Amino acid sequence: MKIARNTLLSGAKIDSYIMPICIFLTVSVVLISCSQNPFSVTIKISDILASPSKYGEKSVTVKGKVTESFILLGNGYFMLADSTGAIAVFPAKTYPKTGEEVTITGHVENAFVIGDKSLTVIIENTGGK
Repeated sequence: MKIARNTLLSGAKIDSYIMPICIFLTVSVVLISCSQNPFSVTIKISDILASPSKYGEKSVTVKGKVTESFILLGNGYFMLADSTGAIAVFPAKTYPKTGEEVTITGHVENAFVIGDKSLTVIIENTGGK
C-alpha cells in the first residue's frame, strides 16, 4: 500500500515554512532577553521637556552624559544632559559616575508642578541601565 505524501511536507516546501518560523522565534528570544529594545529610538531631552505629556505613560530612551548626582542612604537621582538639555533621572538600580555616557530607558513623569514651573523626570525601567 502506497501512502501519498503531503506536498506541504515535501523537502522544499517544509524549508519555506520552517525558516521564517525559526527566524521569528530567534528574534523574539533575543528581544525578550534584552533589557532594552535594540530598535528603540533615542529621544532628545529638549523634546521631552517641551512636551512631557506627549511622553507620559510611554517608555522613552535618552542618551547623554551624567553631569551630577545626589545619593542619600541609597536613594537619589542624577542629572543626564545631551546637546539639547538636561533632565533628572531616578535610576532603577545603579548610579553612573559623573562624566559617564549612559543610555537610559524609562517613563516620563512630572514630579511636581507649582504655578507655571514643573520638574519633569525620568523614572528608569527596572532591569536597565
